[in-house]
Amino acid sequence: MDPRHPVSPAPRRPRTTVRVLAVAAVVAVAAATLGTGVYLNRESPTWQRILGTEPIIEVPPQATDELPVLLDSVDYMLEHAATSTGAKTTAALQGARSMLAGHVELLTPGALEAAAASAGAAAGTDAPPSAVPPLTPAEFSSRLAGAGNGLLHEALTAPEQEARRLSGAGFELVLQARTVLSAAGAPQAAIDALPTPAMELASQATAPSSEASPASASSTGAPAAGPTVDKAAAAKMPGFTFSACPAPDPADSKATGSTDSGQLLGEVIDAAYRMGYAYDVAGARTSAGLRTAAWNRSEVLVVFADALEKQLDAAHDCKPLRQPAYQLPADAISNPMDAARSGEAQLALLLRDAAASQAGEPRAYLFNAAWAQGLQARQVTGKVPDFTAVAGAPKPADGSPPAG
Repeated sequence: MDPRHPVSPAPRRPRTTVRVLAVAAVVAVAAATLGTGVYLNRESPTWQRILGTEPIIEVPPQATDELPVLLDSVDYMLEHAATSTGAKTTAALQGARSMLAGHVELLTPGALEAAAASAGAAAGTDAPPSAVPPLTPAEFSSRLAGAGNGLLHEALTAPEQEARRLSGAGFELVLQARTVLSAAGAPQAAIDALPTPAMELASQATAPSSEASPASASSTGAPAAGPTVDKAAAAKMPGFTFSACPAPDPADSKATGSTDSGQLLGEVIDAAYRMGYAYDVAGARTSAGLRTAAWNRSEVLVVFADALEKQLDAAHDCKPLRQPAYQLPADAISNPMDAARSGEAQLALLLRDAAASQAGEPRAYLFNAAWAQGLQARQVTGKVPDFTAVAGAPKPADGSPPAG
């Protein structure tokens, strides 16, 4: 008998092929499900991290970031005697270092402590000397002026109190940059070529800026064209915001820390009128050589104060700020020009404070005025105004209450 089954069985598929097809189907279904889920949730932070498409959030650099770097640079420069061209340059660099340290502490609290801790931790190691040569006075001055302009740029849109701090620090850094370069023996053209706030504000303010080009400044370092030094700039004055009439006695507002725009602009008007009166008296009591200069300065200040006062009257119909006569310092008779010039730095601070209370074009205009006034004060007094100070109401030398 034939042992084979009478009916031949159908050939069976290999089990391996069946398993492969099953796995492929499962994988295809899972991939489709996963792909659909990814597509639907592709904007979620979790999937962006998984897919590597999470956006990188970059924190934009701030102007204050440059200050600690510049402080380290000037420290390094002072360690290398070859950097200095003499005692005057060394003194100017030391002044820049003190100024930078104060602004780093003011604008970046804690930065000095962090740097000191880092230096203390590295004190025990034998670190190799830096291969980077120290900056030259010209390079340092350019970077210092650039940092000052950066602070002023941020001050244009900063809140009022922050704008006051940033602009004050910016003005001081730019003025100190000019001092360092001058002490190093640079020609006036190189000093005037440094970045200045007038360049930064040229596209913001309507006031013309003679500092915008190096050829505009004279060999004596004449200040930029601002409304307190140039009648043409005062004629292009924008409209300001006066929140209210100023208090009759500015000392009252200073005692309460008032930052009212009407009060601050009122103090600018009052200070400009005071200086105009002082220069007018000085012109009558000085020699012919100084008489014309004193009367010209008086005219510019009075024109500026009058233009501001007309805006204030139009806004609120305020009472006149001036009294029948202003009181002059006790030494006005013996030193009339010095007595008049003693108010130049204070007017620069008042302009800075008033600028911070405004916005847009009026703020830029007053910042430009403060910069020009700072240069004016530096030129006639030989000192850089302390823009970190709080401008107080002027008081006569004899201690009596101020008029006006």
